[in-house]
Amino acid sequence: MRIAIIKAAGKNVQIEYDTEHKTHPNATLIATRPGNLPCKQIFFVKWKPDSGDDDKLQQSLRDMILLVVQNVLSHNFTSIAFPAIGCGEHKFSISIVVPTIVKELKKQLTKRNLSWLVKFIIESNQQHIYDEFCKQVSTPYEGKFLKTFYIDIMIVYAFH
Repeated sequence: MRIAIIKAAGKNVQIEYDTEHKTHPNATLIATRPGNLPCKQIFFVKWKPDSGDDDKLQQSLRDMILLVVQNVLSHNFTSIAFPAIGCGEHKFSISIVVPTIVKELKKQLTKRNLSWLVKFIIESNQQHIYDEFCKQVSTPYEGKFLKTFYIDIMIVYAFH
């Protein structure tokens, strides 16, 4: 997904990403300008999931969501877009990945009383992933529907 995002963002973002990656090869997060994308900043998170254990996979997803939330907070942004992390090239079970991501985001937004717009970006050929995100987004958090944030699922038809 990183390659598709950089390609859509443009050559300047590629150069900026490459420079940051060479300068800070062990960084868990690289922030770049938006380039051609309609956003304020792009955060590239280095995520190394543990594929051998569902509990470790879930914890790595929660840690990654926390890292992103903390960085978005530090920049005072009020909206965020996520690709369907772990559902593509990693080929993890969407019945583990999607509920973990959505639940952790709901938890962080609720705990911090944040009114954010959250979008999940799903490629058009991933209907089953879209369906699972829809299911999880509509599930109440801790038995309650909360109105402090809005989660949307967006289908991207061409990421070239």
